[in-house]
Amino acid sequence: MKKDIESTLRAQSWRDPPPEFLERVLKTAMEESQRNCERLRDSVVPKRAPRLLALLTFIPRPLRLPLAACWLLAFFFRATTPEAIPQSTLDSYAKLPPLTPAQLLANRKQIEQLANELRHPQHHGPQPPL
Repeated sequence: MKKDIESTLRAQSWRDPPPEFLERVLKTAMEESQRNCERLRDSVVPKRAPRLLALLTFIPRPLRLPLAACWLLAFFFRATTPEAIPQSTLDSYAKLPPLTPAQLLANRKQIEQLANELRHPQHHGPQPPL
């Protein structure tokens, strides 16, 4: 009998990484951070340049172009996608009085009644032949 993949993964126990590996990763990260600080300090960014240019030095060079493309694409979709609910509708909803629990229950009962009516076979169309 095969177990599903989720229970198999949950049953596995993971070993801690060896301390040498953790020390090597920490040392590499510290060296990279030190290099970035030196690069930022020695960069050719003029003193009046915006801070955005200074922050760009922290982004690795191979990632700059894909990130810029993603940001432009996100801006395009944000600018061209209409709002899901128009502001006038939201304003109208804000002017409505809050629903009472009795109104909510009556609304729920009405929805359940409509759903039960739709489940009835007489509301179904003819079955197409297979």
